[in-house]
Amino acid sequence: MQQQQVRQFVERYLATFSAHIVESHPDYLTVKLPVEVDKDIGNRPFYWSWVDKMNLAYQPLVLTFTFHPECMPEGLRSEHLHLGAARMQQIFASAKKHGSFVCMYEQQGGLLGNAGKRRSTPLMPWLGMNLKVSLLCDKRRDILLYLGINLHQPRIVTDFTSFLFSLSLTPAIPDYYYTLDRKVTIQEALQMAQQEVEHTLEQEDQQWAEEARTRLSEEMAILEAYYEELARREPENEQTNADQTEEESEQPEAQSLLEREALHPEPGSVGPPSVEQPLSFDEYRTSGGRILDFLRANGIQTTPREEIHQAEWKKSTPDEERQRRKDELAWQYEPRIEVSFINGGLFYLSSVPPLMRSSKAKSMRHLPASGRIM
Repeated sequence: MQQQQVRQFVERYLATFSAHIVESHPDYLTVKLPVEVDKDIGNRPFYWSWVDKMNLAYQPLVLTFTFHPECMPEGLRSEHLHLGAARMQQIFASAKKHGSFVCMYEQQGGLLGNAGKRRSTPLMPWLGMNLKVSLLCDKRRDILLYLGINLHQPRIVTDFTSFLFSLSLTPAIPDYYYTLDRKVTIQEALQMAQQEVEHTLEQEDQQWAEEARTRLSEEMAILEAYYEELARREPENEQTNADQTEEESEQPEAQSLLEREALHPEPGSVGPPSVEQPLSFDEYRTSGGRILDFLRANGIQTTPREEIHQAEWKKSTPDEERQRRKDELAWQYEPRIEVSFINGGLFYLSSVPPLMRSSKAKSMRHLPASGRIM
């Protein structure tokens, strides 16, 4: 997406909300944001919560967008707008939020009857749907479907979006046009779309799923071999850990005994006292002593350490860890199919799109709007 395309998209987005363009320069664009746009891309939620709560008058936000960083306007606070900008991602999200479904009417030139009078033209209802079919495993392949379903006479066509681009559409019904009744419900149209998706998947090569299952079997075999070897070494590790535990348990007992003897010497014991002259805290810290030793030597209680609940820190067993790893591998490699709705709309058309079936896989690959993302 080039900078010129970015500007065209932003201008179309702002025109959709009837935003007031303060200044349109070849290098930048100054716009006064309407309420809907401000709430989506203005980045001031606390302001809007205060305005809505107190029922105050709206103060519009004015922004300046530049599309060429080397041509920044002097004296204006501007923001460079490009494809990877955070503000541009907010614009995309707002456009998706408000434009995921539309209702449009076809508008043609004046149609005159035999007597030279304008005659009414019927408009056929169509349901347009753009779907993304994802073939998922450790790899991913997306198939885009552009379906059009006739709601007056049950009929389905593919590459419907390219056909719509060739028409003149308007959000309001034109004069001397009327709409035909819908004889197909939305639920029945969705079932037709589901059948078309299943038909498309039947035409696809299923080799990708077989290869994914093969890779899954190989990874599972490696995982099982690892844990079998770990199980054989487990007795040796248990003996080593037991010896280390005994040594560690003996060391704290000996250390605690020495500390008690140093802090509370037995009466009549021979030897110089641990502290010959009492020192203040500042003198002790200046001499380089540790604060904890000073507190212990002067009998000041220290804050006890928090006890760690061993039940909460229980270590996973090898069987639990192996099962968790197997579940992760199954999620990563197991072939699956996901179908997601991109956008769509209800279109009332007087023109008739060409009938094309998705079974023609070869011709479908060469259509301009039926691109496939591999």
